[in-house]
Amino acid sequence: MQNAQNSLTVPIILWGNKCPTHCVSSILISRRQDFLVTGSHDGQICLWQLKNGSFKATPTMLFVGHSRAVTCLAWLTPADNSFVSSSEAGEMCLWDLEDSSCKEATVVPYVHTHIQAYQLVGRRTGQLFCNGYYPDILVYDVFSLQLLFRLISKINPDWITSTIIMKPPGTPDDVVVGLTVGGAMKVWTIQPDFKSQGREVIFENESKQLAVQGAWTLKSCPTFPRTMLIVSPKAWHIYDAGDFSLLCTTNPPDDTQWSSGDFLNTEQVVIYGSNGSAYLFRLPLKPAKRSQLPGSVADSQHFRRTISSTGTGNIPAVLFGVMKVPNATPLACEPAWTIFRSPKSTGQYPFRVENYIVRGDARGRILVWAIPEYTKEELTTITDGKAAVPEHTPMETTDMDTEWDRLTRRLPGLIDRAEFEDGGALKITSSLYAPIHGRMFLGMEDGAIIMLPALQKLSTQLFIGKKPSDMPVYRFLRGHEGKVTALLYPNQDDQRYDPGMLISGGIDFTVRVWDLYQCQLQHTFVCQAGEILQLITPPSGCNARVLHSICSIASDHSVALLSLKERKAIMMASRHVFPIQAVKWRPVDDFLLVQCTDGTVYVWQMETGHLDRVVQGGAAEDVMRAVDEEFGEGNGNGFANDVGGNTTLQLFRAIKHRNMDAVRQAAKTGLKNLGGNAAGGGANDGWSKTFFGHPLTVQPVRSSPLDQENHLLLFDVEALVLQLLQEENRTDLISDIGKNTPRTDGKPAEWRSSSTIPGSASSAATSAADQYHSKPPQKQIAFATEGMSMTVEVAQLLVSLLYAWGLDPEMDRLCVEKLGMLQPKQAVNYGIISKSGYMTLLLPTSIHRKSIELPQPQERIRDMLATITRGHWSISNTLTTVHLVALVSVANTLMNIQNATFHSDYEKRRKLHRRLMRMDTKAGQGSGPAPELTQGLGGGYSTSEAAQTFTEQQAQIKQTWSQLTAMHCVLLSERLGYENFKPPDVEVMLRRWQDRCLEIRTASQALILSELRRMGGSGRRHLIEQWAMYLPNFTANESAPLSEMRSASAASNAIPDTPASEQLSNEDEDFEELQHEPTVSDPSLPSLYSVEYRKKQSTAIILLGIIGAEFGPETQLSVSRSPSIDAMKAKQETMSVTDPVIRQVAKALSHIVINPDERLQPFSSLRRSAVDLLGRGFLAWEPFVDIAQILLSLLRLTLDGDRQVTIPTGVPLTPAQDMARAARHALEMLASVRPPVFITVMNTEIARHNSLVQSAQTLNVNLNNATIVRAKEELLRILDMLINKHPQSVADLIVEAVEIVIHSLDPGRIKTHGLVELFPPVGRFPMIAFCKQNRRIAVGSKKGGVYICELRGVKMQSYGGHAQPVSSCEFSPDGKHLATFSCKEGKLLFWQIGATLFGLGSTQPRCVKTCKAVSVSFQNWPELKDHAEYRMARQRWVSNKDVMVILANGKEERYSL
Repeated sequence: MQNAQNSLTVPIILWGNKCPTHCVSSILISRRQDFLVTGSHDGQICLWQLKNGSFKATPTMLFVGHSRAVTCLAWLTPADNSFVSSSEAGEMCLWDLEDSSCKEATVVPYVHTHIQAYQLVGRRTGQLFCNGYYPDILVYDVFSLQLLFRLISKINPDWITSTIIMKPPGTPDDVVVGLTVGGAMKVWTIQPDFKSQGREVIFENESKQLAVQGAWTLKSCPTFPRTMLIVSPKAWHIYDAGDFSLLCTTNPPDDTQWSSGDFLNTEQVVIYGSNGSAYLFRLPLKPAKRSQLPGSVADSQHFRRTISSTGTGNIPAVLFGVMKVPNATPLACEPAWTIFRSPKSTGQYPFRVENYIVRGDARGRILVWAIPEYTKEELTTITDGKAAVPEHTPMETTDMDTEWDRLTRRLPGLIDRAEFEDGGALKITSSLYAPIHGRMFLGMEDGAIIMLPALQKLSTQLFIGKKPSDMPVYRFLRGHEGKVTALLYPNQDDQRYDPGMLISGGIDFTVRVWDLYQCQLQHTFVCQAGEILQLITPPSGCNARVLHSICSIASDHSVALLSLKERKAIMMASRHVFPIQAVKWRPVDDFLLVQCTDGTVYVWQMETGHLDRVVQGGAAEDVMRAVDEEFGEGNGNGFANDVGGNTTLQLFRAIKHRNMDAVRQAAKTGLKNLGGNAAGGGANDGWSKTFFGHPLTVQPVRSSPLDQENHLLLFDVEALVLQLLQEENRTDLISDIGKNTPRTDGKPAEWRSSSTIPGSASSAATSAADQYHSKPPQKQIAFATEGMSMTVEVAQLLVSLLYAWGLDPEMDRLCVEKLGMLQPKQAVNYGIISKSGYMTLLLPTSIHRKSIELPQPQERIRDMLATITRGHWSISNTLTTVHLVALVSVANTLMNIQNATFHSDYEKRRKLHRRLMRMDTKAGQGSGPAPELTQGLGGGYSTSEAAQTFTEQQAQIKQTWSQLTAMHCVLLSERLGYENFKPPDVEVMLRRWQDRCLEIRTASQALILSELRRMGGSGRRHLIEQWAMYLPNFTANESAPLSEMRSASAASNAIPDTPASEQLSNEDEDFEELQHEPTVSDPSLPSLYSVEYRKKQSTAIILLGIIGAEFGPETQLSVSRSPSIDAMKAKQETMSVTDPVIRQVAKALSHIVINPDERLQPFSSLRRSAVDLLGRGFLAWEPFVDIAQILLSLLRLTLDGDRQVTIPTGVPLTPAQDMARAARHALEMLASVRPPVFITVMNTEIARHNSLVQSAQTLNVNLNNATIVRAKEELLRILDMLINKHPQSVADLIVEAVEIVIHSLDPGRIKTHGLVELFPPVGRFPMIAFCKQNRRIAVGSKKGGVYICELRGVKMQSYGGHAQPVSSCEFSPDGKHLATFSCKEGKLLFWQIGATLFGLGSTQPRCVKTCKAVSVSFQNWPELKDHAEYRMARQRWVSNKDVMVILANGKEERYSL
């Protein structure tokens, strides 16, 4: 796991009126006939739902993330609830259909064309056998996608095109049969005792060259594996696997070639043709009587004798059926085929099944044929030629176009053709969102550019109840002749550009500059002879002339620098032979590097426009790599801009690699590879130097260049929360973030490495502050948003979309009336960002076809809203988790900023009231109400009444926000019903347990605890059993440092040729891996050296730590108090102190906090979580940890963090500040639950330190930097907290507490100012006395001893005197005597504190008089039972010889010396 936490992003897709293209490249159908999965040449995967056991398919989800064509799909489990996909780019993804998300992803340097899941003998988990464009068979782990071992060929190695895995009867071995592209059959044997560790290989046992060329398919008969089918383009063959003898051969028709095939049963096969038809053949069989089963070809001795007499393989199979599409037109790509075998309940032969053939083609169609069951007579008639070969049409046909046309209401896209006069079909060809102004620029096919307010448009498209006046106003920019292909708003990239300038490029070869203030054309550049593909801005390091220009890339393979200041082209690079693939900048040398699709790199001088050099081959790759390594991709100096390709792919690559600059560029260009490195884009983290996060980003999405652009809304919850807080508190963002500048020493801070979109930056604080907190410019861009701020509008959109409407009518009414939320018109299509940035997008289904139109009865609206809500929360556990965390965190933020709402009138009055309150506070006046508060309340309200009404509204709003939060945290599952609710995923929420955003962190923790409570004891026990196996074992060598416990060879045990992208592909985890090698004997677990295992270790520690901290001690206490049957059952279901698991968890948490090894980063989220859990569950961990080391480590972490922990609201904490905050909170919780432990341990450490100080000069040791010395201020703060919350516990150890105070204060200042003046909390204890005359401190202990400390001394001296606790001590005014009083003992003692002549020495204190007093107890003094024991009495010297004892009930007694 990486060191940063990901930004919480909620994606929502707005599909247009045209469905995306889906050119099917691979297809997969579940055994239960409920799901169909298709992969496309565009890299997308579509999930189709089969209804009621039929083959009527409905597209429901789109899995996006592959950058190239999907080459193969395979089920992972017999239940068919998860599958694996692979692409031409080497990307492998594991998808979970139950959660609708990607669970694992990696990138390998191989292209797989076939994957088969199989569980080897002796293994508890399955393996993936992969073959493709490489000569080996690679075996991967089915869950972690890590390479386990290889099957290698020694004899004539060649590409393996197809494999078969079987378990021969009578042997314990597994056999793998592979077919090479050259026609060689190879056999490998895997023994049960073979143990793979990532390095071992297995060579083939047998190899046989067959008379086959270009074979791509190898299949075995399901009921008789010895019969094997081999399909090549020119013929298909039947071979006997026993002796590799050819038994049958059949050539294709003249107009087609064979592509693949499969067995229908032992006597029939289906062969697929490249023309889109399937052919049914019957194999030649031996003569058989009616009562006998038909024999297979491989087992037919009669057939072998026939072959020997006529020639090998001359007997062809008989065609008895053709599956064709009527009126078929040529397809752009070969279709993908699969066969579905449905068990048949009746029939002549028990092994026969009912077969269906499923085809997916380039038009996104799914066609299903049922294989007819012919009688023997019908087959004989067809095979003898007496009847024509029948042609069968599909029984079911489904395509996306038909599903889109079935929608009863138009989908809520960004633009609707009905809004324009002509009502024609408008196609969006390019789009750009400017979040600074909330504007959307849409380039149309007719050459127009539409400018519209995005937030206002989204509100009218998605929600009901909008007035006609709320409809957005469109602005048109016309000038292009033909479609607009590229848009650029340069001010969004750099503030040096005019904010009123927009750049556009079109198919008419022109680049146009527009004035957004006047909506007019300023200038037109015509200098290129091709369609404008991309417009980009130069980085900030270029010369002044280039800085005022933009870069234009055209389809004529040219690159031009167009000066916006000089209004001319200052450089034209047009000697490129091949299309341009990438453009990179090297401002230091004034170079512009252009990479073409053939790999050639052209180096141009920007100042002169001369071609400096042309580099090819490996040197070209080195040059491009050197730019990335020197400047880093995406930082503005060496930024790489890739040209062409699919805009959807470049967007999701940017999301996948957490590259916010790439996401921004993806919105404007047709990029292909803008993600940085495959390991997670370390150069671009969540705190980029060039971009401050925006709450909402709108990105274009399209499957192919021919599609209309759809739009993806990306709500960044963290940016939304921070900007809400900043706007409310008017934070000076520039100065605040300047104090929290991230590290620049090359070691990224814990929270910076892989945050998802959008990012933020300290260097961009100026622009962000100008955007949201500065005065508006004098010029306005065409139109401006009125009413609420854009941030509040974004919050209104998000909260209204995520709220569970229709479950509580009264709550819905309050949300609309009090909070100003909006009710949705229809269900929206959500997205799920999962592992490595791969995304799941919902497609319109039956629920999305229902829309709400006014006017309608409220009951009807409520029922439709409830239907939408049930569909929303029953999609995925991950989606439920993300939406609940987002909703609760935003709701809590709005509630905490003075109860904000989405009513514009109320917001104005609320902000006015807040400003007036601040002005009154600064001026020292009362907070009287302002007359402006009466606005909007109607007539007849006085100022005081308006203030009272405003206060009541505030209370109602706060209560409504609180009810909304409680409903989604606790009551949502009950309101929905458990059958309609996918509960949140605890493992996913764990990633947010210590999120860098405090509001998201608080929401996640509340949801985790609520979900654990909802599970009950049995559910928590199940989690314990599930994750306990991953806990590291620290008990064997508890005191050894991390470097000794971690195996030195662990880092080198990766596969030598495994790329870095495969080893570091898990960039989206939030806890770093625990660098400790545990002792595990379970062979079903992942490798101990794998990244996956270390991730599970960290997750197990945090999850079980939460259960132990929150539920362990509570259950134990309840069981001890109530030994009932229910309590005993609860004790069995939850962790207790005697549970061995809690010991392992305690050791692991202690190790993470105490361990000083630098490889475990000091401010990581894992360590911060461990610190938090140690404080939460200290009662559970106390018996198993070294308390002294824990306390010293927490103090060290507090001191190592930044001193400024309290920073202005709205500015995120740095990792050091966050760690200091967590450590302080943990110290407070630890000290609160066990005050005696904290005081005793700290006193012991102080005594140890004082002993070292005495011998420091002899040992030549510097103790000034010791933790106990640097933590003086922190010790006083915690002691102050204990005195306020647990005074009696401090009074019981008052001597130790005073020693801590003396250690933490300066003795010189104590002498001059006094103890109580420097640390007032000790004044609450009457048994503490200080005398300035003799500079002594006297303390009475609970055991009756009197301790006197001279400030020039080192240690307190103990003097006996009382047999019961000392209640009060007080020095005489002249400092020569001390009076001590014990209430329980009923005794007062006078002590002589003498000094020698001139005060240069002192004598030992001695008791000079004992006075009998009345014993004070609750039995004798009932009125004292409500008083604290440590405050039962106090003293006051009347004179140097007389003292007055004042009891807590006010009675006084006088004693004389």
